[in-house]
Amino acid sequence: MDIKRIPFNMNYSFSQKLREVPFNEADIRKGIAYLKKKAISEEDERIAADMYRIIGKYERIVGALESSVRHLQLSIYLYERYHEHEQVFKSSIYLGQTFHWQSNWCKANETFETLLNQLHIKSSLHTYADFLYQQYGKCLLDQQNLSKAHHYFQQSLEIRLKAGNDKFIEEANECIKLCLRKLKNS
Repeated sequence: MDIKRIPFNMNYSFSQKLREVPFNEADIRKGIAYLKKKAISEEDERIAADMYRIIGKYERIVGALESSVRHLQLSIYLYERYHEHEQVFKSSIYLGQTFHWQSNWCKANETFETLLNQLHIKSSLHTYADFLYQQYGKCLLDQQNLSKAHHYFQQSLEIRLKAGNDKFIEEANECIKLCLRKLKNS
């Protein structure tokens, strides 16, 4: 589902702690409610899985973390039924982010480590490598595992430099800058 088709402002920026912050939380909550209604009535389970993943992502952004976990797990379950491995992988990255935001370090680290292992086994998942490295780096940063976080941020940046997407390059650079500031102060 294309986010632009949701009739609410679903935009967000990033805080100094590298977390998404909604431009308009009330609109995002309305967008979540809108998506929930559409997902329930959707007959195509793959499309519903897409919606549940988006719901889970935005629930995390507005702090509805338990509900985010449920919707992301539902998304994963539906994608698995149709052997949509790339989509399972993408939803699992979002699930790892939610565990991170819950400070559930065991589940977050386990999720990200499992995804790293899958990344090394399946070349079709390499499309998401930069995103995975960055999200795991953020998780490690919040756990004060600064050198390992820096390693993953560097890997993300290298991939993004090759791809040439300025927005994503800037995101990776911001992660590295924050990590270096923390290393300097530690």
